Amino acid sequence: MVFTFKPDTPYLMPAHFGKHPLFTDVAHYEDTTNLMIPYVTDKDALASFLPKPLEPTDVPLVAVTCAVCKGVSFLGGGDYNFISINLAAVFNGQKDHVTGSYWAVLWENDTFPILLGRELLGAPKLYAEIPNPRQEDNNWSFYCTEYGTRLIKGEIKNTAPVDEATLKQLEERANARTIIGWKYIPSPDLNGEEISFPTAVTNKRTLRQAWFGEGSVHFHRDTWEKIPVSSHIMEGLQRLVVKEYQLASITKGSSDLMTKTRKLE
Repeated sequence: MVFTFKPDTPYLMPAHFGKHPLFTDVAHYEDTTNLMIPYVTDKDALASFLPKPLEPTDVPLVAVTCAVCKGVSFLGGGDYNFISINLAAVFNGQKDHVTGSYWAVLWENDTFPILLGRELLGAPKLYAEIPNPRQEDNNWSFYCTEYGTRLIKGEIKNTAPVDEATLKQLEERANARTIIGWKYIPSPDLNGEEISFPTAVTNKRTLRQAWFGEGSVHFHRDTWEKIPVSSHIMEGLQRLVVKEYQLASITKGSSDLMTKTRKLE
């Protein structure tokens, strides 16, 4: 009996082994630590990374985030780390009008979340070595590397805890934010795209603790031979110059990522 695809049934490659047991509406993260460094950049430079009909927001913000994710449901309770570059953007489509945070690029240190993010969410994920952030008193730092060569380094210094009212505001702000992705798969003959459309992803967070601090970030450049996967990306990130840093934050809590992605139109 040959394998046949069942209609309205989700599969992951290799699809011929049948439906993957992980498919649920929610991916639960029991324990997450997020270090976020936002800054204002050049508006035209930010716009150059946004496919139409995305546009920059009035304040062209870049957010560099390092996250430690533990107790991840689709990893059987395992963990992984990621570093993301998000751009504040507005989607003005024919039907949808969304203000959110556009995924420019994400690096992760586990292959399975990379595959899921690319195939399901439209998340531009790549692999990198990402150790846990380092804390020394009230100062935190993080970095990632590709084949041992540095890509990004971030620091948050002089951190101080926030009060309960501010913690609640941070949680509400995080839950009101829509993440915008773009699912793109090239055609088999590399002549254009097979699939290309924007996506909207929601993530419900519950925060237990938070700190504010002074952030800074550096995007490294190197030769293609040393960072063959990310060299063109690091070259492009140089255009997102820092004009003004905003308040950096560290948050701890849990989150639920909604795995059913909405196609924006």
